[in-house]
Amino acid sequence: MQTEVPLSTRSTSTTLCSQPIVSKAPPSHLRAAYFVSVWFYKGIIRLGLNARRLFTRHPKDQLRPEIKTYDVRPGLKNRIFRPQNSGSEALPLYLDVHGGGWAVADPQEDDDFCSFLAQNFNMIVVSVNYHKAPVHKFPRAVDDIAAIAKAVLSDSSLNIDKGKVALGGFSAGGNLAFAAVQVESIRGQIGALVGFYPALDLSETLQDKLIRRPKEAPRDLLASSATFLASSYIPEGIDLRNPLVSPKFASPKDMPTNAYIIGAEYDMLCTEAREMAESLANYSAMNADRTNLEISTDVMGWRQGGIRWECAKGKEHAFTHITRWTRKNEKRRVKYCQDMYFRVGIWLSNEVWAEPRAS
Repeated sequence: MQTEVPLSTRSTSTTLCSQPIVSKAPPSHLRAAYFVSVWFYKGIIRLGLNARRLFTRHPKDQLRPEIKTYDVRPGLKNRIFRPQNSGSEALPLYLDVHGGGWAVADPQEDDDFCSFLAQNFNMIVVSVNYHKAPVHKFPRAVDDIAAIAKAVLSDSSLNIDKGKVALGGFSAGGNLAFAAVQVESIRGQIGALVGFYPALDLSETLQDKLIRRPKEAPRDLLASSATFLASSYIPEGIDLRNPLVSPKFASPKDMPTNAYIIGAEYDMLCTEAREMAESLANYSAMNADRTNLEISTDVMGWRQGGIRWECAKGKEHAFTHITRWTRKNEKRRVKYCQDMYFRVGIWLSNEVWAEPRAS
């Protein structure tokens, strides 16, 4: 069995900001409140997920994943989706990181997304697990993602085209994906990043994030949980502008030149996601023309070189995973998400991984 090594301590990633903002321990009364809050939150979310899985039928057209662990993290179960009838050809690889505020949920939450990509775009999709806060704080989850990604890439049972590899995630999973790609052990092996409403700046206060939301936006889903979730993940004395904590401050030279970032208009994380897209575009696609995209009345964005930004108009955080109460609204939500996932798949297949044309 291989020995676990803290990969993030060997990252050579550089930061765009020289002025650190160091995390401080909250006052004792808040520390106690955060402790109770995060464990209550974990319990409620686990209860809700278990109940939903108990009473929800597995869709007939959804792929059944293979459950697999790797020696580098033997306690973490990962879910592998292989397209049907793929034959012996080497296939692209998409590594998915689930959300949950670094503290809750598991890879099964992304089964619909992972199955959709594998079936519709003939790729292997691996939904990666990681240790959760508050028991395991930064940089444990970043190390987990990097270590398992490296193990997957070395897995001889998976016929992977190593020239076609992408890493992405939802919310906190997006944070971990954009952080792990900077780790030395896998840097350069990931050709594209995908972020769905990712948390990319943990140095900014909750109040500053909330004040930038549209005036007509409803109460933010994260307003009551963001502070204690971030506190449960980040230990005292950490620079919150460390690019492995807040990837927004990563030097673009340490990131892939292809990235698809999706923000939700009413989400307090939308601005930092857009700013990350701007930073990457200004570096890797500075000389490329920017094309404004009007995909539909509720999807706006732009494309510049290998960078693509998309804003889901009128959507809130976690809109891809929160089930609607009425059948009509749920069908509309699922259709919206599938259209979005399809755009991501098309981008990967037809732009990032397109075979070069013969001269």
